[in-house]
This record gives sequence, C-alpha cells and structure tokens, in this order.
Amino acid sequence: MLDAIIFLKNNLADHFVIYFIPLYILGGRPVAILSAQFLGFGITLLLPVVVMLDTLQIPLFYYLYGTISKGVFMRKLYERATKKEKRLRKSRLFRWVQVMGTPGVVAITLLPLKGCGMWSGVLLSKLLRLPKQISYPLLIVGSISGCIFLFGVGEAILQLKDLFVNR
Repeated sequence: MLDAIIFLKNNLADHFVIYFIPLYILGGRPVAILSAQFLGFGITLLLPVVVMLDTLQIPLFYYLYGTISKGVFMRKLYERATKKEKRLRKSRLFRWVQVMGTPGVVAITLLPLKGCGMWSGVLLSKLLRLPKQISYPLLIVGSISGCIFLFGVGEAILQLKDLFVNR
C-alpha cells in the first residue's frame, strides 16, 4: 500500500482529489487520512473533504438497508448487508456500543477499526430505530471525531519519526 501511495503522490502531485478519493474508497478513512497527512496535507484541507465523503455515504447506506428489491444487484447488496448485520450483532464490541445507545452511534462511527465507520454507524442507528434527524448529526459528529483522532495518531507518528530520524 505504501508503494501505491508514493506512486500516486509522485505522479499526481497536483491532483489531490484523483489519488485521495480512491484511497478513501479502497482503504477507508484511516488509510486516506494518514497517507495524506504523511504526504504533507493538513487538517484544514482534509477534515472538510473526509467529513463530506462520510456524509455522502449516509443516505446511500440508509437506502441499502431500507430497500429490498427483486433485482440481482440489489438482492446481492441486501444479502451482504444482512450478513454484516448478523456478524455485527454477534460481536462483543457491537453489543457494548448498542448498550451505550445514541452515544454508541458516535462511538462506532469514530473508531478507526475494520467493521466500524459509517456503514456500521448507520446500521446501529437503524437497529436502535433512531429517526434520521437524530442519527445524521450523531454520524457526522462521529466522523469529525474520528478524523481528529486519526490526525492525532498521524501527528504522533510523525513526531516519533522526527525524533528517531534526527538523532
């Protein structure tokens, strides 16, 4: 993945969006934010872009969870969503977050772990039967908090690198 990031940076240096969005789609929020941060982009540029991309996912996931269609593509997506829901219901982390209630939606959305994020946050808000007027702000707050957390992690890694490289 590091080679792909460096290749994209060297060949598309002036076209941030062209390499950031594929990284975001393929690797998720942690890969996209940390790689962009390591390549020198700051929080003032990345935070609005990532929150916008996260927010654009919410209606899509609501649609996927709420729609059952006879089409092959929609049936496959529904089966995948159902499998994810079953897997998620069995996990101890999900049960803990579900017990938390509405703060759990923020918690599962901000975690930079595989299986967490907007997909799981929307699923949890649907399982908790939260109205969209409540779940959207919770999901966006989780996205913003997750981005800030990842920037903190990235900054710590950069500081450690500078500490050991400058010795």
